[in-house]
Amino acid sequence: APSPAQAAKPAAPGGNPAARAVRVEQVITEPLSQTYPVIGRLVAIRAGDVAARINGAVEDLMVKVGTRVKKDQVIAELADDRLAADRDKYAAALKTRQAMLRNAQAELQKKSQELKRMASLRDSSAFSRAKFEDLERDLEVRKASIVERESAIREAEAELKRADIDLYNTKIRAPYDGAISETHTEVGAYVGIGQRVVSMISDRDIEIEAEVPTDRVAGLVPGTTVRFRLDDGTEHLAEVRSVVPQENVRTRTRPVRFAPRFGDTSKPLAANQSVTVNVPVGKGRQVVTVHKDAVVYRGQDTVIYFVRNNRAFSRKVTLGEAVGNRFIVVSGLQPGETVVTHGNETLPPGTEIRVVEGAAEARK
Repeated sequence: APSPAQAAKPAAPGGNPAARAVRVEQVITEPLSQTYPVIGRLVAIRAGDVAARINGAVEDLMVKVGTRVKKDQVIAELADDRLAADRDKYAAALKTRQAMLRNAQAELQKKSQELKRMASLRDSSAFSRAKFEDLERDLEVRKASIVERESAIREAEAELKRADIDLYNTKIRAPYDGAISETHTEVGAYVGIGQRVVSMISDRDIEIEAEVPTDRVAGLVPGTTVRFRLDDGTEHLAEVRSVVPQENVRTRTRPVRFAPRFGDTSKPLAANQSVTVNVPVGKGRQVVTVHKDAVVYRGQDTVIYFVRNNRAFSRKVTLGEAVGNRFIVVSGLQPGETVVTHGNETLPPGTEIRVVEGAAEARK
């Protein structure tokens, strides 16, 4: 019989029209994909209360339970009359202190000029030592006054900035995209700093949490891709993010978090929505598999027909467990070999074959 290396040469499509028409498949290496269904749920990564940052009466509440909002969208407004007046007062105070600084700078410049003129008379009889020293002291006072005025301006700027922040915070904004799950106040009510206004939940930033039996977590290495099914019947992929190192002593399970990659769904997602995660039975391993349609049973023997130089030859193989529509190959085949999947039931060894389209259909 030809060696596996010789048999690895695939049959060319087409060929002699008089040859036996068959369909073929390749022997492949793939990860073992046996899975175990585990019930999980969708968990919102972002959910919680949106609170007031200042004291005030609620003038408007723009949302209701179920309203969808975007990040930074205004969801409520507090009365701002007093804060607007305070802001105007601080703005006026800042202008006053800026004017006082300009006046002090002008006084400093004036005294500097007087001191320069007096210094220019140092060698004449008009020079007065006492007046010169008085001007020096006066100049130092003016410089200190400018420092004081500059400090006062910084204080006024800080007060104005705080007033601007308070005025900005009269509008309560959504911290992220999501939906309103609960409201905690009404128009006309008074809220204090830190008091809840609404509760929000993000149904876009979602993970899956599933309680996986301890003996099944070995195959859930971070980065492992799994399949899951929503309660609407749609199937999607998810990646293992973390196996939480905490075991439930009663159920002997550990919580596992998955990062989902959603495709199309038939209904909106919701926190705590049920999902079924197909968890790998154990650590993933690469196995050689052959399509089930390539297997022919002859009495006690399991036979496949491999292809070499457009002819089919039989070979005994040993197969393991089923993996979907394929069998694990224990011995007798090598990855890359081409085998006959259709037309092999009554195929004499050494028969010339002609490959027809349909390998993809045979895999299904």
